[in-house]
Amino acid sequence: MSSSLNAADELKRVETLKSYAILDTLPEQDYEDITQLAAEICQTPIALISLVDEHRQWFKSNRGLDVRETPREQSFCAHAIHQPSETLIVEDARTDHRFAENPLVVSDPHIVFYAGAPLVDENGMVLGSLCVIDRQTKTLLPTQISALKTLSKQVMRLLELRKKTLDLEESERRLKEENAALLTSQKRFETVLRHAPIGLGLLSGEDYVFELVNDRIAEMGGHTALEIQGQSCLKTLPELTRQGLKEILDTVIQTKQRFATPDLSVQLLKDGKPETAHYYVSFEPVCEADGKVSIVNFCMNITEQLRSQRALEASESRFRALLEQSPIALGLYTGREMKIEIANELMIQFWGKGKAVQGKRIEELLPELKNQAFLQLLDQVYTTGKAYSAKGMRADLVIYGELKTFYFDFTYQPIRDLNGEVYAILNVAIDVTEEVILRQNYEQTRQALQNAIDLSQLGIWKVDIATQTSDFSQRITDWVGSPDPLTLSDTIAAIVPEDLPAFEAAYSRAFDVSLGGGLEVEYRLKNKHSGQVYILHSKGQMQFDEKGNAVSLFGFSQDVTQIRSAQLALENLVQERTLELTQSNHELKRSNDNLQQFAYVASHDLQEPLRKIQTFSSLLSDRTEGQLNSDTQHLIDRINVAAQNMSRLINDLLNYSRVTTRQQEFYSVPLNTVMASVLDSLSLAIQEKNAQIRLDDLPTVKGDENQLYQLFLNLLSNALKFSPEGEQVTIAVNHRLVERSMLPSTYKIMSPASIFHEITVVDQGIGFDEKYADRIFLVFQRLHTKDTFPGTGIGLAICQQVIENHGGYITASSKVNQGSTFTVYLPEA
Repeated sequence: MSSSLNAADELKRVETLKSYAILDTLPEQDYEDITQLAAEICQTPIALISLVDEHRQWFKSNRGLDVRETPREQSFCAHAIHQPSETLIVEDARTDHRFAENPLVVSDPHIVFYAGAPLVDENGMVLGSLCVIDRQTKTLLPTQISALKTLSKQVMRLLELRKKTLDLEESERRLKEENAALLTSQKRFETVLRHAPIGLGLLSGEDYVFELVNDRIAEMGGHTALEIQGQSCLKTLPELTRQGLKEILDTVIQTKQRFATPDLSVQLLKDGKPETAHYYVSFEPVCEADGKVSIVNFCMNITEQLRSQRALEASESRFRALLEQSPIALGLYTGREMKIEIANELMIQFWGKGKAVQGKRIEELLPELKNQAFLQLLDQVYTTGKAYSAKGMRADLVIYGELKTFYFDFTYQPIRDLNGEVYAILNVAIDVTEEVILRQNYEQTRQALQNAIDLSQLGIWKVDIATQTSDFSQRITDWVGSPDPLTLSDTIAAIVPEDLPAFEAAYSRAFDVSLGGGLEVEYRLKNKHSGQVYILHSKGQMQFDEKGNAVSLFGFSQDVTQIRSAQLALENLVQERTLELTQSNHELKRSNDNLQQFAYVASHDLQEPLRKIQTFSSLLSDRTEGQLNSDTQHLIDRINVAAQNMSRLINDLLNYSRVTTRQQEFYSVPLNTVMASVLDSLSLAIQEKNAQIRLDDLPTVKGDENQLYQLFLNLLSNALKFSPEGEQVTIAVNHRLVERSMLPSTYKIMSPASIFHEITVVDQGIGFDEKYADRIFLVFQRLHTKDTFPGTGIGLAICQQVIENHGGYITASSKVNQGSTFTVYLPEA
């Protein structure tokens, strides 16, 4: 009988099983027939085809059993896979120590008898078993066992056939894709040849016949590509032949060396008249399979480029003068590294770094732009050749040592050379800081007014006195219940008759210029459809012309129905809430008293017996050294380990209790000092792990030094604990400042601070699945067993409580076997 598979072999076995793509597939008759035959041969009510992966046994066929899978630890077949050449037979599982307590034995389906023939592939990998099960003891005949083995081989044949069928389908799919890609490639080549902006041709034979040619080359002789395809270039382009074309082609063939020139001047006939043209030309020799040499010809007409070169140079000179004398900020940056070639006085003032800027890189001159969008936008414009413009974009610039915020309208315009390639970017910028701030203030005011209107549920209205027309907001229309455009008379008609005199009196007073034209009245209004009565409080102001005549009345109405109702119930509610608050305070005090009592018990009443247990067990071990057998000595060692674990748990609970109940008396704490203490405490663990700790310069924060020590001690000790053994370990502690607006809205941060310190602890450990990212901060929550990684499951709960005490937030991100990152946000001091 073979021993259990090691981890590597088991991983390979599971991978082999998954390669068959059989798990979680629908039932198939071929497999159902095999289990039916197995059950009939062995005379059992249950027959299964069981496949065992890393977590479960899954049944491809489950004759006589309602479930499709069970956990692997309950699986009989998980034992059968360790005996690839034998049939596992258990005649009475109730008396077999391996299965007597198995839930499948002591409860439904009450397995008593089991016989399983392994499913072994051609490489010796055991995928599972074909098994038969009974609820009573049974003994199989040799012929039945042999038949079971034969049927298990038939299962494997079905699986192999399935796998080969899938492989064949995949091969056919790939072949179709490759054929389609080949056809697409051919079409692309023909398209490129036909539409290429440069001349392309393939010449072969002694007469240099055009095997391939496009219109760009044919146009040189006044032809089309179809006209000269298959013709000798020496005959179709005779004027070039007379200018030495044949000698050039002969030399390329004889030397098998490429001929290329950036400017070949030739005389061509255009409209019957000779004309000088300039071409970039390349003749590239190509050795064919039969040993013959063909020539690939590339050419590009650069006549217009050369003609415009001098004009461009003159234009560039005028452009430089324009840049330097422009009344708006202008800068010219060359190359991908964005070196400053020109910057006028206004741009230099914007930068605030002095006048010695020429030749410097933008990133070097303005390092404060590193975490802003401008450098990326410059690279984007340079790469794509597409201009970029923005209005009112924020820029944080260090002006002569002081960080200031500005807003700019700007454009990044790509500048191209004679070849059409981007070689520089023109930056045009206008400082619109004052305008943006005014807009922001206006928008804030407008939004605040709109919010106030929405929150107070106001209805807005205006009455034109001369025309007796009116405008009402939708809210007033809803109050009145009028589906048609609401009029002033409709609104007045909806007022409860008893309140109409008061409304009319207030409306009349608004026409009196000597009284200021103000209107304020409270009345009831009845919805004409629902009958609901609203209590409205209206305020308005009459506008008068220069003669004192009323022109228009505008104002707002507020539904105060609930306010008036609430006033009646307010006193009772206050009394109820006062009583609830008193009870809550009493419960909170009792809870804190219990926590403090727990801390006392943990630090005195619980620790003292543990210390005695550790002392007595150590004395017992010392005094009986060499006198006890290994089992007894092992029990003493386990007492020591259990006492140490209990002591560690009590200490962690005590620390958690302290950070939960401790009063907040914050003061300035330099985190560099705290981190130095943490590293000193962990020096032995760092040395044992061969770890390298990379630290940024950490800030000074307002807080409790002891709690912050606990925070970073737990984070770094976890990073060390979960790092791989025998490898160079690097743990990074990084710091930067972030604005509150940059943080996700889902972060529940109690501090009102607008700026936070972001401190990350990045390790290279085993990581974890991010679906457990919230669970790890709960008390006693662990993702691994104590045997794998020691600990109490309280450390990260302490971290979260410390961060909450300081008004911050903690989060974690990770991937399995790719390390973890714990991110802490603390308010800026």
